[in-house]
Amino acid sequence: MTTYSKESPEWIANGHYKIDGQDFMSVWTFKNTHNMKMKIRNPNEGKELAAKCAIKHKTKPDFGSFEYIYVYPVNELEDYYGV
Repeated sequence: MTTYSKESPEWIANGHYKIDGQDFMSVWTFKNTHNMKMKIRNPNEGKELAAKCAIKHKTKPDFGSFEYIYVYPVNELEDYYGV
């Protein structure tokens, strides 16, 4: 599995990547983009999405204490959060 980072050509912004023509976002980035609250639940929601989504990519976060995070297809995030 390829690990992406802000040095990758696919990087758009923190937690946002365009991979093979498709937009992917981290839970944190998606929720910030949509002004959603309850960020304390992000790790648990990320685990649920990781189990649910067949397509996800490992990324190195731009900052923070996590070793890696996953980004998910935006349409999957929209479905999950009902946006």
